[in-house]
Amino acid sequence: MSSYLDQFISTIARLRAPDGCPWDKEQTHTTLARYLLEEAYEVLEAIHLESPQLLKEELGDLLLQIVLNAQIASEEGHFNIQDVARSVNDKMLSRHPHVFADSKVNTPDEVVAQWEELKHREKLSANINTSAIDGVPRTLPALLQALKISERAVTQGFEWENEEEIWSQLDSELAELREAIAAPPHDSRRRNIDLELGDVFFTLVNISRWQRLNPEESLLLATEKFKQRFRKMEEISVRPLKELAKAELELLWHQAKSSLADEA
Repeated sequence: MSSYLDQFISTIARLRAPDGCPWDKEQTHTTLARYLLEEAYEVLEAIHLESPQLLKEELGDLLLQIVLNAQIASEEGHFNIQDVARSVNDKMLSRHPHVFADSKVNTPDEVVAQWEELKHREKLSANINTSAIDGVPRTLPALLQALKISERAVTQGFEWENEEEIWSQLDSELAELREAIAAPPHDSRRRNIDLELGDVFFTLVNISRWQRLNPEESLLLATEKFKQRFRKMEEISVRPLKELAKAELELLWHQAKSSLADEA
């Protein structure tokens, strides 16, 4: 008896068959790219909501994108879903010698360092001359991309001695941002402000890394908190928010904050 996964793979193949679904038949890797990204974000949303049922559904939608892309590749003679599974399984075996061989590591940080070192060796053996920070997709959200770049730089010894040094760096970057904003108008002023603001964000990403936090997750949590408070302001206000004076908005904000804290 085949597994549900085998049945699902067959279902997708049937949808792509000549007499299958018109929509599924016309899809390509390129047309599916947006859906893959959307489904990944919906998985993340389910995780934030701490809903096992929703997470199960969203993981299924994400699996659909993976199997559908693999089916297209199979039809084009490149690889199939079994090749995908075999490849990632081989990677897990080779990248975890502390589990499947005789390597010894004691902490999660040592596991990550070992992973990056093994990946670097694989590229060298394949004669792939790359930088230690290559391979981070530019399509990643900016905060997550910055985190991954920072993590890779650290594997090469590019790291602060202690967290206080990062806070000093943040103070310096904030001062440079203020200086760029205060500068007289000139052709490159906006560009300079962009760069200095980016340096502030990048330093904050490193603070989050030292705190073992994902800055992308942190910003999403803060955004969700703001949304809840703003909706509560709209709910308890007797007039549209845009008609309120600044002092009234400030008072309403604190009322919304207090109300949500009581509900919690």
